[in-house]
Amino acid sequence: MSKIKAIIFDMDGVISDTQKLHANVESEILARFNIDICPEEITRKYAGMKTSEVFNDLLRGQSQPYDVDELMREKWSLMTRLGNESIDEIEGSAELIQRFYKEGYKMAVASASNQDYVGNVIQSLSLEKYFEHLVSGDMVKNGKPDPEIFWLAASKLKVDPENCLVIEDGRSGMEAAKVGGMECIGLVKSRDVEYPTKNLVCSLREITPEYIQNLI
Repeated sequence: MSKIKAIIFDMDGVISDTQKLHANVESEILARFNIDICPEEITRKYAGMKTSEVFNDLLRGQSQPYDVDELMREKWSLMTRLGNESIDEIEGSAELIQRFYKEGYKMAVASASNQDYVGNVIQSLSLEKYFEHLVSGDMVKNGKPDPEIFWLAASKLKVDPENCLVIEDGRSGMEAAKVGGMECIGLVKSRDVEYPTKNLVCSLREITPEYIQNLI
């Protein structure tokens, strides 16, 4: 019998196809500071990290002054506008969430996005009834790869970390799950790349009941 009692989902790139929005907006803002980084590189390096940490890391040492709080407000304003225009689910995410719900798993979202944005995305996809808690980056001090956000989600679900499964697409999130003592499935584009978890899928449809039973 599986030890998994709760499922904790990352949101951007796992539930919703919104990681590309994050990366596009961040790339556009950073270009004003003559930082040439493409959205794909932002996703590869920073997916799952708090916005403030991404900006501070990339803007560190710049001669041009910046206010990270102002940049974050600008980002979330753009994200809300763009997100309201089009939010698509990652293929198979709604089906998987509904199946887990029927199977009796407790579920939460743990996303680096801010609270309002997480709520808007989950509501727009009509998934709010399936999650007991929505945990966001502005609810914790430390972002991924620190496990704080996953520990908070587990605490709210009243489930021990060792009995939680995290589903993540970001390397930093996979590392956070590992450090936090949780099982993790990584949703990746290729299994040929090394990640912090050995449980890798290229489609959410690969996560069958048998897969959960046989987690490494």
